[in-house]
Amino acid sequence: MSAGKKALKAAGVGLGLAAGLAGAGYVTQRAVLRGLRSRPDPDAGHLPPLPLDDVRHLESHDGGTIYVIQAGPHDGTPIVLLHGVTIDSRIWVKQLDALPRLGFRVVAFDTRGHGSSKCGDSGHSIENLTFDVRTMLQELDLHDAILVGHSMGGVAVQAFASQLTADAHEHVRGLVLLSSLAKTQVSAARRLRALTESMSERFDFARIMSNHDVGTMLARLGFGRDPQASHVELVRQMLAECSAETSRDALSVLLAMDLTPHLEQIDLPTLIICGSADMLTPRFESKRIARLIPGARMVMIEGAGHTIMLERPDELEEVLVDFSRELGVSPSIHRDAAAG
Repeated sequence: MSAGKKALKAAGVGLGLAAGLAGAGYVTQRAVLRGLRSRPDPDAGHLPPLPLDDVRHLESHDGGTIYVIQAGPHDGTPIVLLHGVTIDSRIWVKQLDALPRLGFRVVAFDTRGHGSSKCGDSGHSIENLTFDVRTMLQELDLHDAILVGHSMGGVAVQAFASQLTADAHEHVRGLVLLSSLAKTQVSAARRLRALTESMSERFDFARIMSNHDVGTMLARLGFGRDPQASHVELVRQMLAECSAETSRDALSVLLAMDLTPHLEQIDLPTLIICGSADMLTPRFESKRIARLIPGARMVMIEGAGHTIMLERPDELEEVLVDFSRELGVSPSIHRDAAAG
């Protein structure tokens, strides 16, 4: 394998998808697509719409906007959902439907440049991710919140909790890192960034994802065993709608990233969840985080890939409810306290 291909593999996330497609022959692609489309798909045509009864457009610190949706009782324990790179809050469609019915106040927001959020003047950076988390928590006046960060959203959660510790203690009770990472080991970071920019100039990723068969094949790499076609299609649509600028710049933030020196500063209860079949952020990434955050606990879901919120929503929601009970902020406890 060439040095360039090794770097792409190390970078993971979106670039890993492209490498995966390059390695898959036509016959393999057709076989994967046939298998995907032949499986039972209970959610086909039945994925619930996102709640639109409480939508906010918050101003970011640098002139952008943060698109926020909420569902559930406003006096419920807040669960804040942060999505991964090149997708948006639609990835949480299952949780936005189920968790409010359990009594949680569920908040999801599109990361800058993603979905309906607008990137501010200072662009994409880990620092800006932390500032946007703080803005959202302050503007919505959330307290005792559980932050759930998926992939890049988990990077934002780790950076926020380790670098803006006073704000974290004021607003947050616990952290959940879902299919995430803290470090990308890339020895030639400048070369990789140059390669990323070169690829973005040559290839229109959104256009590639708009090709139904090719896009489905790429989106499938984000799942573990036996995904449903409707779930893969939802991811494909989000990837196809992400702008070329965001795909390039937001992915670049994750290259040669290293949060590990700061993780020991996190002193909030932390739960780490990963799938055993995750090809994008393999289990060793979660194990590294679990070793470095004091008192962190890890749960592995067998057979799940990178997109646990769609693949195994019931298991994820059960884990989140149990974690909220451990924190003493489960919905029933919160309601009883409010009533008293």
